[in-house]
Amino acid sequence: MRFLFLVLCLLISATVLAAETSVEKHLALDGSIAPNGRAVELSWFDADPPRVGSVIVNRRTLGQTGAGSWQALGPAMGPVMRFVDETIQPGVAYEYQVMRTARDIVDVGYWATGVEIPATEARGTAYLVVDETLATDLEAHLQRFSRDLLGDGWQVQRVHAPRGDLDDLPRNLAAALAVKNWLDERFRADPFGQHAVILVGHVPIVLSGQVGPDGHAAKPHATDLFYAEMDGQWRASPDGLLLENTLPSDAIEMQIGRIDFEPLSRGDKAREVALLRAYFDKNHHWRHGLLGDLRGAYGQSKHLIGEQYGLRNIVGPQALEAGGHHDVGEREPWLWGVDFGHHKGAAYASDYANKAVFAINFGSNKQKIERGNNALTALLAQPWYTLAVGWGGRPTWWLHHMALGDTIGEVHRRTVNNGRAANPYRESMEYYPTGTYLWRNPIWVNLLGDPTLRAFPLAPPVRVTARKTGQGVEVSWEASPDVNVIGYRIWRMTAEGIAEPLDGGEVQTALTFVDTSPVPGARYMVRATGLKDVYAGSFYSLSQGAFSGPVAASVKDIALATRAGIPVALPQVFNAPQDGLIHAIIKGPARGKLDRTETGWHYTPPEGFTGTVEVRFSASGVWQTQAGQLRVTVTQ
Repeated sequence: MRFLFLVLCLLISATVLAAETSVEKHLALDGSIAPNGRAVELSWFDADPPRVGSVIVNRRTLGQTGAGSWQALGPAMGPVMRFVDETIQPGVAYEYQVMRTARDIVDVGYWATGVEIPATEARGTAYLVVDETLATDLEAHLQRFSRDLLGDGWQVQRVHAPRGDLDDLPRNLAAALAVKNWLDERFRADPFGQHAVILVGHVPIVLSGQVGPDGHAAKPHATDLFYAEMDGQWRASPDGLLLENTLPSDAIEMQIGRIDFEPLSRGDKAREVALLRAYFDKNHHWRHGLLGDLRGAYGQSKHLIGEQYGLRNIVGPQALEAGGHHDVGEREPWLWGVDFGHHKGAAYASDYANKAVFAINFGSNKQKIERGNNALTALLAQPWYTLAVGWGGRPTWWLHHMALGDTIGEVHRRTVNNGRAANPYRESMEYYPTGTYLWRNPIWVNLLGDPTLRAFPLAPPVRVTARKTGQGVEVSWEASPDVNVIGYRIWRMTAEGIAEPLDGGEVQTALTFVDTSPVPGARYMVRATGLKDVYAGSFYSLSQGAFSGPVAASVKDIALATRAGIPVALPQVFNAPQDGLIHAIIKGPARGKLDRTETGWHYTPPEGFTGTVEVRFSASGVWQTQAGQLRVTVTQ
């Protein structure tokens, strides 16, 4: 077993990142792929100017890594505005790099595309690292979250960690190192597998380096990359600070994200627990398709041009609207939102209700995720929708990896791993430009939220049951409501949580399946499968797994009554799990306001409004989820 070790040093290095400016600019691409998957057209008509210099087009299979994996598609061309590649095959995902060069301009763009890309069944191992002081309060939600990860193809391992304490840096670093060593053991047991680390609660935040990526004074920065980097040697000072400005080994091996609301709760445990439960509720709703299959995005800010161009690949240029977190971002639900955002994190809770599932924020000090009322954390705490947030622009995040169903954690990992800090810039970079400066392997790039989340969810089947028959065990279910579904896949779960396919890999169109060689006490999992048509092409997708188990009686709708402008309390079942059952609002009302106070959830109708307001909610047991309707009748 190989452990990371810390080299103690007497002084923190005063080295700061060189402010070397990138000569490249971002290139706005568009693309289309033939229905048969044998030709793709790339164009850059929106570039300024649209026709300039010479053009080089490189290609590789999406997922390949290393600057040397790019392959040139023929010699450089003249000042053209489009390129057609007729050497591709269906069933393969491709990644393109287009570079234009002239005497006074170098710009680069990236595009992912493919048709009928195969679905991913097994995704690897997810490690839940849970703040031990919150584990009991979160137990019902953690069990459901573990089940959701299992139903998405992940094997799940869980460990409790001491609560972080930046007032005692040596002890804080020692606790972080213990978690790091636990992760290291598991990574060494499967070094070629896929791994994702999910930090839940105030798991120790370590501080590293002397950097100022936002243009302010160089200071140590919070870095969760410490937990995900398996090969390097992190130097540390005796006072509990790490010294690195860049990753010591140039890469993180594992996807990683943090779900931590301590910067907002600041010692108020009840608020912290409520925010964490609300996060896992909206995470569950997204995975199960209860928030819809969103196809729109918005973006603004000159600092985030690269991220906005990446959204063109995910949703298409016509579905990308100009706007920010606090105008169009509050108007309706969005798949993605990219913006500078408000500079005061405290304002997010009181003044805003952003509706982007995935978001990039920018601005001074926002990358310092340990600070009170951190704006990124505040955006993650927005009700109903926001599930993952990053500090963009420095460096640019390469969002196009989500265009064909990859995770936000892989976007984050590829952003961090871009280039090799010890090598010449041009020789080692996979993607450029990286923003205002030549950022390579920076330690401050953290992902807030669940790294295993993806765009374009496929709604699962519901009410899976298993009953003994003369032939074995008959598994039955109700159809998924998703229009993209073409059939179903069936697995039997072992006691260790391993999924064994029972269908030979064949898609089932019936709503029943008979296990003719059943195992006593086994549980079954059914996942819908379908072809998702997206702007980048199409890919086969598997839904969240739906599990067999005791089916609770049908969830009853809830009726409340109040008068215009007068708040009414929701039943106590919405405030905390009861008897293992979690009740959660799926999204806010079309009229009026739904708020959580110290005494629980309250709905307040608008002044002067009369009528009926309907709000959907979910009720989740140990294994199954059902939906219900909350109806509030408002009179004068």
